[in-house]
Amino acid sequence: MSKDCNDLTLSGNGTNRTQRLLKSLLPEYVLVDERNMEDLQEFAVKIASELKFIKNEKPWDGTTDWKGFFDQKIQENQATKPHFALFLAFLKLFNFAQQDINGLTKRHLDFYYRDVLHLKEEPAIPDQVYLILKLAKHTQAHQLPKNTAFKAGKDDLGKEILFNSTDQNVLNKSEVTALKALYKDENGRLYKSEIANSADGIGGEILSEEKQWRSFGRPSKLFPEQDRELATIGFAVASPILLLGEGLRKVSLKLSFEPEEGLFEELQKLALNETFEIWFSGEEEWIPATIGWENDTSDEKSAALEFLNKVTHWKEIAGIEPQFGPVIDNPEFGKHRPFKGYDIGEVAAKNILSKRNSLPSKKFASIEQVKEVRGIGEDKYQDLLYTFRQAKHQLIKLDDRIDLILRCQLLPEDPAVVPYQEEVLLQSIHTESPVMKINLANTSQSYGYDILKNCSVTNGNISVEVTGVETLVLQNDQTVLPLGKNIKPFGFRPVKGSNFYVGSQEVFSKSLSSLDLHLQWHGLPEDEKGFEDHYSKYSTRNNESFSVEVDFLNRKEWTPISSENKLFSAADGAPLSENRTISLNEDVWKHISPAPDLEPFSQLSPEIRRGFIRLKLNSPDFGHKEYTKLFAEGALAETPALPNEPYTPELQSVKLDYSSEIEMDLLKTPHDGFFHIGAFGEALVSEDTIPIPLLPHYEQEGELMIGFSDHQISQNIQVLIQVLDGTANPEKLIPEINWSYLAGNKWIPFDQYSVLKDETNGLIQSGMLAFAMPRAADNQHSILPDQLTWIKASVSQNSDAIPDFIGIMAQAIKAEFESNENDPLRVAKVIPTETISKLKIGNAAINKIQQPFSSFGGKTEEAPEDFYQRVSERLRHKQRAITLWDYEHLVLGQFPEVYQVKCLNHTSYDGDLTKYRALAPRHVTLLVISNVQNKNAVDPLRPKTSVAQLESIREFVTKIYPPGVLLHVVNPVYEEIQVKTKVRFHAWADKNFYARKLEDDLKQFLSPWAFETDFDWTFNESLHSSVVLHFVEKLDYVDYLTCFELYHLVINPISGDILSKKRVEEAKGSRGVSILGSIGKVNTYGDHLIEVLETEDCLCEDNIVKPAASIPSVEDLDEAF
Repeated sequence: MSKDCNDLTLSGNGTNRTQRLLKSLLPEYVLVDERNMEDLQEFAVKIASELKFIKNEKPWDGTTDWKGFFDQKIQENQATKPHFALFLAFLKLFNFAQQDINGLTKRHLDFYYRDVLHLKEEPAIPDQVYLILKLAKHTQAHQLPKNTAFKAGKDDLGKEILFNSTDQNVLNKSEVTALKALYKDENGRLYKSEIANSADGIGGEILSEEKQWRSFGRPSKLFPEQDRELATIGFAVASPILLLGEGLRKVSLKLSFEPEEGLFEELQKLALNETFEIWFSGEEEWIPATIGWENDTSDEKSAALEFLNKVTHWKEIAGIEPQFGPVIDNPEFGKHRPFKGYDIGEVAAKNILSKRNSLPSKKFASIEQVKEVRGIGEDKYQDLLYTFRQAKHQLIKLDDRIDLILRCQLLPEDPAVVPYQEEVLLQSIHTESPVMKINLANTSQSYGYDILKNCSVTNGNISVEVTGVETLVLQNDQTVLPLGKNIKPFGFRPVKGSNFYVGSQEVFSKSLSSLDLHLQWHGLPEDEKGFEDHYSKYSTRNNESFSVEVDFLNRKEWTPISSENKLFSAADGAPLSENRTISLNEDVWKHISPAPDLEPFSQLSPEIRRGFIRLKLNSPDFGHKEYTKLFAEGALAETPALPNEPYTPELQSVKLDYSSEIEMDLLKTPHDGFFHIGAFGEALVSEDTIPIPLLPHYEQEGELMIGFSDHQISQNIQVLIQVLDGTANPEKLIPEINWSYLAGNKWIPFDQYSVLKDETNGLIQSGMLAFAMPRAADNQHSILPDQLTWIKASVSQNSDAIPDFIGIMAQAIKAEFESNENDPLRVAKVIPTETISKLKIGNAAINKIQQPFSSFGGKTEEAPEDFYQRVSERLRHKQRAITLWDYEHLVLGQFPEVYQVKCLNHTSYDGDLTKYRALAPRHVTLLVISNVQNKNAVDPLRPKTSVAQLESIREFVTKIYPPGVLLHVVNPVYEEIQVKTKVRFHAWADKNFYARKLEDDLKQFLSPWAFETDFDWTFNESLHSSVVLHFVEKLDYVDYLTCFELYHLVINPISGDILSKKRVEEAKGSRGVSILGSIGKVNTYGDHLIEVLETEDCLCEDNIVKPAASIPSVEDLDEAF
């Protein structure tokens, strides 16, 4: 079997900053004469011992020399001999000649470097600072010239420190007063931050020292809903038909969608009855509706009958396979297999329509007639009843559309639905009609935003069924009648033509489909045959004699709608029932248009144009006139036979049931409206054409919205964005930032000429942004708070590759230090926050100056030793990246914040371990380690170089590498070590405390870079389990340990997937990009699997040494985590 080429690794750890410092490159490393005073004196003594000393008075004896003259010391009592002092003076003079000859190397280098190559030390770099300026109260705009000087105190020499503005700036009054963020996770759930610059998105205090906040409101991965508020997304419809004051109110909303390919199948995945929350506008608050209708037996039959009598095409009954509804399969009858053809199909549906249309009335009179249809057995009949018994949401697929039907009801005890009041309900739905609001339920497991946002609405239909309307205006020809009491509808002596008026703004302003007037009579005759017995002495009258004509008031004229309507319920010759219902079906109302402008009223008056029906008494009357005559005749008769008093109609109660249905005008009309409910506000859908989107669209993963107050139209905006370095995820690719502005309720992208300045390099570093604001950018909108001008930054992916923000401030300028014979070392010291607060020369237009952050970017003139090192390296690599040494030293020289670099040639690695290749011609991979002690690091156990830094390194190296090179600049891979063991502590050791300390000590041992400085990083290292075992055993609080196991995990940085997990005796980095370290995070516990033994029992099922073995990933994860 061939060997896996990806296992080939390149040895070496690259170059770190300490290894770059070669003292041999410095001129003083080797001196021509390195002797000091002591060395020269010692040399003189040695030379003198070889010289003969002959006194004048006698010859040399062969033993006398000059040594004694020089082997002396300076006397502290100032008694040094003159010749020795003279000798020391000579040595000090000799030092000048010595220095000159020792400077030969430096002079030679300087001549070559400076005179021949014309190189010199890099000059000092002045530091810069951002300032926030506030204009005086009555100044609307002000031009601040370039080089305006700001005072920053004095330096160590007592000289005044001045910073000058780097550009000409036009200041205005606009300020950042609102920051909002929206984050969309991989499941389509939206998390909003009403106050983005807070700890929790709703204004919680930020406790961290740096006061940073998440740039796009990213929630915690472990507990997202506890960390950020879920956004409420939905839509709303406004219509006068939704004026529903009382009773049992059933509402059905049907929306028709364009049949996009695959949309129906996606919609079927939703649990419809759990997907939506429905609310209605109330007088004091939103009223929650009950999902679905709970029908009783009679209701389900009448609802099914109405459905079958209204449909016009077989597909409205059967739908199109695969489908769910309109008719739902009853699981208690027949075979229950949705989408498999066991519901009402095409043939049966066509037979139903054929049977119905063959009837004289073109309608079924009873649902029982459906059983006579060929192909409709008990199973499918029960399916019909089951469908309308459940009466919940439905999804229907037809040839030219997809219908979504939402059903809900308000119970009699629920409050009245009234016209929308924005000041009460606090949502920006601009309408005077009642509102039905449909939100996506955040509690639903099948959150459907990503599916439902693809729905395009082509048509809308609202139908209502109301039972038990009692708040009516009741009136007869004499007076307005009271509610809640018995009333005389036709007066005390009704005659033919007497009138009873029933009025309701709610009911009669609508286009009705049906109306049932429920009359409950009082004091009816109790005779066996009812009125026939009661009026036996009168001219002929029976139970069916009394009727009324029903007229409808329309445009101040009474229009007859039904001529003969019996007032009482009883067959002729039977006892009377006190309950009577007068039903007026759809045919009566189909020519009467709605009147949504109908104002509330309290009585019928000549000014009333509409709102009443009239019950006009037909002949015969109730015999009041005839009674007087009959009574006189009966009283005078030989055998007195007095007639019964005539019945005067008296009602205990009057109620209305009605149904109404309208086709909505989805575009703006005076009364109807379709609104989007967004994360931060609402908006009328103002599209010019149909279809319109069902939900507001949030396509981006992250959005940050910045609101400016006091901004005038067309004024430029300049803001400072301060980020916290090290808080971005360096494993992710930097996303493109899309900037847009809010015009009305639409986000419009800035064109390429409107982004005047971007020092942030796409929000990955601190800097200023400037925008030329178009005239369309106004402050009148409803999807965000109005009276503010809004701009938005959005990213489609990898929002965590953008660092956290510390602040966003308007009216920012940049100023740079200008030396005025100041201390040369001053630029090495930052100017602390809030130091600069004054101009050198006062300006009445400037009211306040703030310095929110310290100065940055200052650097002293290059030191001589740095100069020689840089030039020496330059002579070797010649500013070209050819060898590994070139790449590593070029990066270290250019980026002082980088600590270590390892170059891998012919290696391809872009952050995804699954695509790692160790034999990849043309590819060069640079592993960068920096910010080892970065206190802002997301994960100190796995320190990463920021995305901005990696991008800067890549851009720098790209300019100097050879043609054809494919460069990757990445962070190393941290492969994790996990310890599993049982341990016994000494008796004096607190078990809870030392269990945690043991885990901390293990992490420090396995990942020392998180706790030490100047650590030498090692790639592809090996770690034997005995080394870790020995470390634990030597801890002073550990008595003994057993069942020791070492696990090696390889995790793909870009995805977080565990590529392998093995129990090993020796762990070794699997790739040339790998570093071994501890599992888990700092200050978290349970990452290493440590069991503290309570007794002396240390038995272990595998006290014997186990061979290294792979453990299946799924089962192993269950065991380990």
